[in-house]
Amino acid sequence: MNVWIALAAVLLILALLAFITSRGAQDTRPMFLWGFNAMGPVTLVYCYFGEGDLSHKALILVMVGLYLLRMNIVLTRWYGNTAAAKLKDVMPTQQVPWLAVMMVMIFGGLYCLPFYWASQLQGPWGALQWLAIGVYLIGTLFHFGSDYQKRRFKQDPNNKGRLLNSGFWGLARHPNYFGDFLIFVSFGLLAGNLFGLIAPLTNLVQYFADAIPKSEKMAEKRYGEVWRNYKRQVKCFIPFVL
Repeated sequence: MNVWIALAAVLLILALLAFITSRGAQDTRPMFLWGFNAMGPVTLVYCYFGEGDLSHKALILVMVGLYLLRMNIVLTRWYGNTAAAKLKDVMPTQQVPWLAVMMVMIFGGLYCLPFYWASQLQGPWGALQWLAIGVYLIGTLFHFGSDYQKRRFKQDPNNKGRLLNSGFWGLARHPNYFGDFLIFVSFGLLAGNLFGLIAPLTNLVQYFADAIPKSEKMAEKRYGEVWRNYKRQVKCFIPFVL
């Protein structure tokens, strides 16, 4: 069985399980859990069939493993503080199982695709691998740090109804999304070629065509003029730039 047959089989099984378990769900959490965690078995498939050496495969597995550990903390213990939790109020229930399937295909299919080439590499790490580690660490700082800051802010009863606009959230309106994007940039760098751009470009499309517009619409509805002032003062995605 070659890598593509194994990959197709894994994605098909995960998509089927995601559809079945998300069908009766009352919120969006299962579809996000299936989507993100699809990266785990898909990464294992690439590393198992890849002809690269252990050090390159170990780097892939460690980066994906730490990423999934953080995301599972956010999607389980911190879920109520995320924009994803609020989607259940604006999304028809019948769409959830189909979106769960789509997320499995995006996260397992497109976001992990750079690992096909990364798992073929041999020899000592070069500039791209070390650059990937650096970008990954910065992305993790923004991604996890901003989510942690939001959780602490929401836990304080004195902040009820207030908008978080300091710390990471004073640098960009979506610093967690920016950090996530950097992590996928790091995954793309591991590929060592232009095909690695598939992961971060897919991430940008997902955020700017879907997640950010929905999140900003919900925020404006909730905070009104406070949000509009914040929007005028703070950049959307890349701190101080975009």
